Amino acid sequence: MKPLTSIGARRSATSAPLLRLFVMSGILTVLITRAFLALAGYPKLGSKDPDATVHISHMLWGGLLMALSQIALLGLAGRRLRRGASLVGGVGFGLFIDQVGKQVSNEGYLYAPAAGLIYLSFAVLVVIAWRADDRLPGGRREAPDVAAATRTSQAAELLLHGVDDGLTAAEKARARLLLAGSPRETDRALLRALDTLPQREPKVRAWHGAWEEICRRFGGLAARTGVVRAAVVLAVLFGFLRLGRLAASGLGGPDSEREWNALVVAMACAAVTWGLYVHAVRKLRRDRPAAFRALRTGVLIDLLPGQVLNFTIHQFSAVQDLVLDVLLLAVVTAELRRMDRPAADRRETRDAGDFPALMTGRAPAR
Repeated sequence: MKPLTSIGARRSATSAPLLRLFVMSGILTVLITRAFLALAGYPKLGSKDPDATVHISHMLWGGLLMALSQIALLGLAGRRLRRGASLVGGVGFGLFIDQVGKQVSNEGYLYAPAAGLIYLSFAVLVVIAWRADDRLPGGRREAPDVAAATRTSQAAELLLHGVDDGLTAAEKARARLLLAGSPRETDRALLRALDTLPQREPKVRAWHGAWEEICRRFGGLAARTGVVRAAVVLAVLFGFLRLGRLAASGLGGPDSEREWNALVVAMACAAVTWGLYVHAVRKLRRDRPAAFRALRTGVLIDLLPGQVLNFTIHQFSAVQDLVLDVLLLAVVTAELRRMDRPAADRRETRDAGDFPALMTGRAPAR
């Protein structure tokens, strides 16, 4: 498989936050849509006659919103425009993927694998957003000329965003770092252009400050020794309970549980996950880092593919299991990062926590 650079594609300097916005808006749209339809009794839009056969599917509205966001991205430029298009596109994708059951089966919302397919779609998008690297390029697989071209395109992208109202000090510093030491005339020209752009103060949004404060408080709580120990105990307990619940789902026979293939594979995933949790507890005293790596592996297996099958079997009632997995993953990952740091940094992390970095995708400032 050829790399994207072979077709002229370059890694964007601002893709990660936009992808996260796209994914989060899509997830919220699906949850809000499902809640509204359940409370409203799944009404038909387009006619007041309850016996009418005409039904305007909200998948069409989702396609319209995705088309509008695509037209905006192709025809217009600007920092705010890209954020708005990411938000609108995410809402459109949420409305679109919510109706996947009607496209792969004539059972509509009653099609059991629909919830699993929706979850799988967003799980793939979350992985893509997580892998989107908005830091400096230069991985081992990149040739020097490819890395240089990527640096130039990312710096030019940042400069383009500053044409209207300038760049913040952090954005200017990042652009200079991308262009530093380059002998290319294009990069030197971009450096000169960077000096002509005004510097602006970063906008302080009330909701953003409140969100960071929530993350900071949660991070400080998650970093406490008692919370970490409780997370390990709850992982083993809930892993065992989930395995038991899946086993109980098949006791009624084929009439009450049709998705036997999903049930068998889900039980296998739950057994492997619980086995990793027990293995982590046994290694906790002897090799703490290895124990938490085993815990993280178990959570990741449960998130994908375990939760895909869990949503297929239990539908959207599996959201509570997903929330528990995400919180457990945040605690375990923060603890692994803390153990990888020197002792002084560990004490600092105990106070502030590492959860804001996990949620925003940015490394904490040092």
